[in-house]
Amino acid sequence: MQTERFNRLRKAALSKIFEKKRITDVWKYIVKNQLRNLDLKDLYDHYDFNYNIEERALAIKNEILSGTYKVSQPLIYRIEKKYGVCRHLVIPQPIDALVLQVLVEEVAEQILNNQPSKNAFYSRDKHNVPHPHKIEDYGFTWRQQWKQLQKKIYNFNDGKNLIVVTDLSNYYDSIDVEELRKVFTSYSKIDEVLIDLLFRIIEEISWKPDYLPYSRRGLPTTNIEGIRLLAHSFLFEVDEVIKQQTSDNFTRWMDDIVIGVDTKKDAIETISSVSDMLKTRGLALNLAKTNIYTDKAGYYHFQIEANRYIDTIEKVKKGDSNYKKICSELHKRFIKHFKDTAPKYWDKIAKRYITSYSKLESDLLLKVFAEKYVDFPGLRSHLLMYLSRMGYKKKTGAAVLKVLDTIDIFDDISLYQICFLVTQWEISVNSETKTFLEDFEAKITTFSFKRKLPSDFYCVLWFKAKYNHPEDLLKFIEKYKNLWQTDSFLRRQVTAILSRLVITNSKAIEKILFNQISSGITNTVTLANQIYQFSYQELFDKKLSYYLFPKNPQRPYPLGKFLVLCSVLNSEKIRTNDAIRTRIKEHIKDPYYLRWLEIQYNIR
Repeated sequence: MQTERFNRLRKAALSKIFEKKRITDVWKYIVKNQLRNLDLKDLYDHYDFNYNIEERALAIKNEILSGTYKVSQPLIYRIEKKYGVCRHLVIPQPIDALVLQVLVEEVAEQILNNQPSKNAFYSRDKHNVPHPHKIEDYGFTWRQQWKQLQKKIYNFNDGKNLIVVTDLSNYYDSIDVEELRKVFTSYSKIDEVLIDLLFRIIEEISWKPDYLPYSRRGLPTTNIEGIRLLAHSFLFEVDEVIKQQTSDNFTRWMDDIVIGVDTKKDAIETISSVSDMLKTRGLALNLAKTNIYTDKAGYYHFQIEANRYIDTIEKVKKGDSNYKKICSELHKRFIKHFKDTAPKYWDKIAKRYITSYSKLESDLLLKVFAEKYVDFPGLRSHLLMYLSRMGYKKKTGAAVLKVLDTIDIFDDISLYQICFLVTQWEISVNSETKTFLEDFEAKITTFSFKRKLPSDFYCVLWFKAKYNHPEDLLKFIEKYKNLWQTDSFLRRQVTAILSRLVITNSKAIEKILFNQISSGITNTVTLANQIYQFSYQELFDKKLSYYLFPKNPQRPYPLGKFLVLCSVLNSEKIRTNDAIRTRIKEHIKDPYYLRWLEIQYNIR
C-alpha cells in the first residue's frame, strides 16, 4: 500500500527516471548484452522479454510507481577458483537486472565525479586499459623499460624504483553493506528513494542459504555492471590516501592495486596507510599477495622474456615458411612455462601462450589440452576459446572426451562450458561424428545422474536442444518431467526447447505449454505464451527480421536464436513464405540446424 510520503515525496523522483523510453533503451543497449555475456545463458536468449520490451518497460514503470515492485529469485551458481574452492555468483532475473541498471545509469556520473584519481578502474575492458606486456621501446635497457612500463601501463607520472602490488582479501564478501551505503550516499545528492531501491535489490539478490537471515555483509558477485560500480566507489577513500602518499603514482583495477615508490621505506609506509584505511571499513589487504618489486624482480614477475617472445610471433600465419618451427618452439616454451608458476603474472602469460596457439591454429596444444584443462581452472575459458577457433575435427573431439574422462567437477559451469563449446561447433552429419556425439552425450549424462544437480541437467538439455532428433527430445522431456518441474530455471529452459517440438507433436506440446502457462512462474509463463503465440503468427515483422537475420550473418548461429527461429517457423504462413525460406538458407549453415529444418519444416 502507498503512503502519503511515497505519493508526495518519493514517487516524483522515481517517475523522472523510470520512463518507458529510458527503460527500453537501457535494455536494448546495455542489459540485453550483459545477460548474453554471463557464464550461464538462457536457451531462448530472453527473446520473450526482448520481443515485448515496450510492454515490459511500461509494466516495470507501473510497478515501480505503484510501489508494488518486488525482486525475483536470482540464479546462484558456483565457479571453481582452485582446488575445488568455489566462488558463488549471481545472475538476476532480466527485470531486476534492468531496474538495477536504470538506477545505476542515473547515479553513475554523480558517483564517478567523486573519484579522486583517474587511475582507478572497475573494468579493464570498459576502460581499454593496456596489459602489462604491451610496452614498447625494446631497444632500451630493462632498467629504462621498467620506468616506461610504469608510465604507459600504470599511468604513473614518472618512473619509480619499486612497484608495490597488492589486493584485498575476499573483497566482495567482506564489504559491509551499511558502510557501503553510508559512503555511497556521501558521494552524491541522490534522492533517498533511489538509494533505498538500489540497496533493496542488492539485498534480495544476495546469496542467503539455508533460510539464514540477510547478514548485511558482502556484495553479490556478478558481472552486472551496476554491482561493480558500487564496489568500485567503496574504495575511493583508499584512492585518495594512495594519491596523496604517492603523488598519484598508482593504478587500481577494482581490488587489484599497483603502486610506484622510490624506496622500500616509502613502500612500507604506503602499505601501512592503506591497511589502516581499509580496517576502518572492515576490509583488509591480502598480505600473501602483497609484494615489493625491484626492476630485477619485475623482470621475473612480469615475465618480460616470455612476453617479448610472444610479441615476435604474433604476426606469423599458418602457411608461412617457418610455421612448423615456430609452432614447435611455442610448444616447447609453453611446457617449460608450467615448471615455475610462482611469477605474479604467470597465468596471464599462460593465457597469451594459449592465444598464440589459437592464432597459429596449431594442434600441438591438443597433446596436453586435457591435462591443463583439468589442473588449471583459471585457464579453462582460454583453452575453450582455442578449441572453438580450431573447430570440430577428430583430434579436438578426442581432447574434449579425454577431459570428460579425467575431470572432477566441483562447480556449476565447467561442464556447461564444454557443452556450450560442442554446440558452437559446426559438426557434419556422418557416422564418425555420430559416434563422437553419442560418446559425449553418454559422458555428460553420467555426470548429471551421478551428481543430481540442476546445473548438470541443464548441460544435458543444452546439448540435446541442438543434437537430438525431435522425437527423442520429447521422450526425454516427458520422462524427466518430475525432475525439471521442481526447479524454476530448468522449467524455463525446457519450455524454450518446446519451440523445436511444436510441429512434431502439436497436441502433446500444447498440453505441456498450457501446463507451464498455468504454473504461475512468471518467466516460464511469459515464455510459454510467446512460443504459443508465435506458432499462430501471421506477420514476420521487422523486429523478428532484424533479430533472426542480422545484416552480417552470424557464424556460428547461436542456439538460442535457432530456437526462436523454430518457434516462428511453427506458424504455417511463415514457414511456407518463399522469401523467408531464402533468407534462412542464407543465414543457417550449421549441418545439424539444416537437418532439423529439413526434417521438421521441409526447408531444404
